[in-house]
Amino acid sequence: MTRMKTQEIKQLLKTRYGKCAEAGEATMTCCSASETGRNSSVAAEHGLYSTAELSSLPEISRGLSRGCGNPTGFAGLTPGEVVVDFGCGAGIDVILAARKVIPGGQVIGVDFSPQMIERAKQAISEAGLLDAVEFVVADLEQVTAPDGCADVVTSNCVINLCPDKEAVYREIFRILKPGGRVAISDIVYKEKIDPTVREHFEKTWSGCVGGSIDEESYFKVLDDAGFVDIEVVARHLLQQRELEEMACCPGPEFAPKPDEVDLQDVRGKVASIKFTAAKPPING
Repeated sequence: MTRMKTQEIKQLLKTRYGKCAEAGEATMTCCSASETGRNSSVAAEHGLYSTAELSSLPEISRGLSRGCGNPTGFAGLTPGEVVVDFGCGAGIDVILAARKVIPGGQVIGVDFSPQMIERAKQAISEAGLLDAVEFVVADLEQVTAPDGCADVVTSNCVINLCPDKEAVYREIFRILKPGGRVAISDIVYKEKIDPTVREHFEKTWSGCVGGSIDEESYFKVLDDAGFVDIEVVARHLLQQRELEEMACCPGPEFAPKPDEVDLQDVRGKVASIKFTAAKPPING
């Protein structure tokens, strides 16, 4: 099998996540699944959702969540801010962000899956936040938003899926105001892995490991895009069950599970990271 081209990867991902949205999965699946349900203080420390946050969300947004953290929990959101959520899925982080920036603020959810956007609209309606939120179906490399429109950009376990992370972070940098910031949760390798194993994952773009890169390379992408003040909020090394789930995200019904031998080769080397970074102010 030859390595897929960028457009093939994007179409594959749209199909997988679109089918997942249509199925309306009722069980939350994420790499932090074994740590959900913690009290608020512990969840915040680990960059996760608290029990209170989860119980306040519409079932459709909880059930279709495929995240690896809670970026709204460490983004420092305040009323009046404009937030853009890259890869919003069924809207779990959009809802949490909107509750923090109203009154006066706005959240824009962006996703490449029209089916996910429809689910997100349903969730927003149930949450009573229609006036504070809008949605855009778009490629994350080319979001239809003006330069410097956002105070904050969030993203939850999505950029690892993108074949051109450099383009995604350039786009995030473009739409942020000077002095604006990001709050991101994503999947990385904690070290460089065997090129042959990585090639195996890339051939089928296996869940959230197919497009993952090592942490050092990941943060170089941000640095090259112009971001400063990169600060890791939390790291979580994926345990066996979490790795298996993330390797066939959004679920085994939609994405093939990698060979067990390949999973063994990266066991103990895959982590979720939660971090913040900033776009320099004009006089910075």
